[in-house]
Amino acid sequence: MDHRNKMIGRDRKIFTFLASLLVTLLVPQVLHAQDDRLDEEWQSDTRRSVVIDFRVNSATVERAYHDNAVMLERIDSIFTAIKNDSLIEIVSVEFCGTASPEGNSVVNSRLSHGRMKALEDVVRDHIDIPDSIVTHNDHYIAWHHLVEMIEADEKLPSRDRVIEIIHTDYPEAKDWAGKPMDGRLPKLQALGSNVWNYLLHNYFVHMRNAWFIVVTHRNKAVEPQPEPIPEPVPEPEPVVEPEPEPEPTPEPMAEEKPRVPLMSIKNNLLEDAALVVNFGAEFRITKRLSFDVMGHYSPYDYFTDVRKIRVFAIQPEVRYWWGESLVKGHFIGLHAPIAGFNVQLNDKYRYQDPNHAIWGLGVSYGYAMPLGKKGNWGIEFTIGVGYMDIKYDVYEGVTNGRYLRTETRNYIGPTRLGIDISYRIDMGKKQKKQKELEE
Repeated sequence: MDHRNKMIGRDRKIFTFLASLLVTLLVPQVLHAQDDRLDEEWQSDTRRSVVIDFRVNSATVERAYHDNAVMLERIDSIFTAIKNDSLIEIVSVEFCGTASPEGNSVVNSRLSHGRMKALEDVVRDHIDIPDSIVTHNDHYIAWHHLVEMIEADEKLPSRDRVIEIIHTDYPEAKDWAGKPMDGRLPKLQALGSNVWNYLLHNYFVHMRNAWFIVVTHRNKAVEPQPEPIPEPVPEPEPVVEPEPEPEPTPEPMAEEKPRVPLMSIKNNLLEDAALVVNFGAEFRITKRLSFDVMGHYSPYDYFTDVRKIRVFAIQPEVRYWWGESLVKGHFIGLHAPIAGFNVQLNDKYRYQDPNHAIWGLGVSYGYAMPLGKKGNWGIEFTIGVGYMDIKYDVYEGVTNGRYLRTETRNYIGPTRLGIDISYRIDMGKKQKKQKELEE
């Protein structure tokens, strides 16, 4: 369908050029005094396009991501120009969606289709488009676009071999989970981590998008009828009026920038399931750094007063993000758990901290992602290991049991595990302006 449209467009351009040349040779020069739009009886088709970028594994149109804000404003300008010109007719509108190739075929197909539909919903909110002129293309990997980018980049290792692999039609392969994926991917990964990481960070990020192309045509202008010549009327005496003062030029409005995350509050679902009350907050330091602190409290006795897990702990952590802090991406953290406890799990012994908290030090890894269209809600997965210097007193396992001994233990193992639901609080305009001045 695309090839056919291109052929029709090319033939129409040739015809228009020859017709214009013939009219120029035959029509008298007096026609040059007419309106400019009457000189151009037919114009060539005009193609206008808008491209929207998406985050990895997302089909949500985010205004603040990459150049999306500019592109979304361009939608308004395109259709405003069409509405304001009565001679322009929309011939066709094509919506397309793509995905980067590193995932399996099922996920990539779903993402490319979802991105195409998300952009179509945005466009159709601006103008009523007949279904008869709309076409869809959710071919999920734009390999030809990848080749164009690679051919313009001489820094890519094994560039000729990469281009050869992309042009080759390999049988379908399977990923580590047994799901189908494009047969080119194992060949590209086999070229080594340097090549694969270069493709991942320099090219694949530009292949997660959706776009639409609108083709318009200028119709033939209607030649105005000559107006009757009115009777001459004596001209009145001219009245000299003072020249109006020029109006002051309004200052251009500053473009609104994306809101900056200030902090997030969170709750660990795993601890909720264990009936441990918990609450946390994370504060943005820079785009890559944040400070997180979690509090945990368990005041319960279980069934009897000699069955208990009473814990009060806090766990501050400094994090470094590969994405944007508090918003999305992978991160690593350095945390220091501090806890007090009074625990009894059987009838023999009760264990209690010796009137001061135990402490430790650990490292953690996690990944966070936004939930919903606005992105204020999010989910975070975290796991951590570390060392704890544990010193505790042992008592008899009865009510007001007597003291038996004090023990110490050097613990190495898990120190953090969480599935956190968070709510992000963005920086207000006044705070944001102050922060920009400080930076």
